[in-house]
Formats: sequence, C-alpha cells, structure tokens
Amino acid sequence: MTKAPPRHGRGRHAKPPSQISVRWNRLARAARGRRRLVAAGTGTATVALAAVVAGVAFAAVDGDGGHDAAAAAQQKRSSAAATPAASEPADAPGDETADVLPYIQTKDPDKKVSKYVKDVQRTGDFLRVYTDLEEGDENSEPAVSLCEWTLEFLKSGGDEKPRVFVHGKSSGNGSVVLANKQSDKDDCEVGETR
Repeated sequence: MTKAPPRHGRGRHAKPPSQISVRWNRLARAARGRRRLVAAGTGTATVALAAVVAGVAFAAVDGDGGHDAAAAAQQKRSSAAATPAASEPADAPGDETADVLPYIQTKDPDKKVSKYVKDVQRTGDFLRVYTDLEEGDENSEPAVSLCEWTLEFLKSGGDEKPRVFVHGKSSGNGSVVLANKQSDKDDCEVGETR
C-alpha cells in the first residue's frame, strides 16, 4: 500500500461513475468554453446593432430626414400664416421672429445697419439677433441700433419686459454679445467684460 493520497475521493474499491454522469460532466466542461464564446459573440453583436441603430438615427436627422422635417415645419408655418389658427387664442403672440427683419428694414431704408442681420431667433424670454459684425464691434452704432429697433418692435407687439441680445460672428467660444437689454434698467450697451 502507498501513502499517496487517492487521485479521486471515491476510494479504491468504489463503483465507477455511470455513463450518464460521465456524459454530463463532459458536457459541463465543454459548455464552459462555449458560454464564454457565446457571451463574447452576444456582446459583439449588441455593440454592432447599437452602432447600426445610431447610424440610421444620425442619417435620418442629418440626411434627407432632416430636410423633410424642416420642409414640414416650413409648410406648417406658411399654412398657419395663410389661415388663422383655430387652436390659438386671438391675443397669443405668433412667430414674431419672421417679422423682426422687415421691421428693422423699415427703420433702415438704406440698409446700412440691417445688412448685418443674418438670423433672428427666440430662446425663452430672449430675442436674439445674429449678425456678421466682428467681436470688436461691441456697443457700435449698428449693434446698438439693432438692439433698440428690436426693443421697439417687441414693445409695439405688447411685450412688457422685452429682452434682446445682438450677437456678432460666432467664434470657437460661441457668439459674442455686442449689445443687449436684459432688464428694465439696462440700455442697449454692454458693460466692460475684459
């Protein structure tokens, strides 16, 4: 007799394992490798599917889908302008951003100032006039005039607390504010920011 421990815990005279338990143990050992393979394949397939879905979503926004949405919005605006909206109350303000530039042009028939206007947008309580004026044009005559004329437009439309920002060319850090009115105490000039 040897003093070495047995290779298996069953003992020397134990009955051999059954065919079913042998097959089951082989299957379990083989499945461990397969589980890893299946998990890796599933993870890769999930990432690939997410990339395809994201690509389709971006294509819909940036591709023709974005143009279709813009065209639908434009058509909705033009049909709303052609016929009064039944769902809006009579005293509700419409989309005044489309009317700002014509108003400014009536104040500036020679287009010495209005030629700088590139876009007008409403963001919350603020009306923003985007221009192609330079950053150094803070408190310049064109910037202040655009601010004052936009204020007049808003007041004539019934806005009791008009808020206006006139922006210059967009830089890497966003659009520069050339003139603004943020409160009733403000004039259209911006303070020293340097």
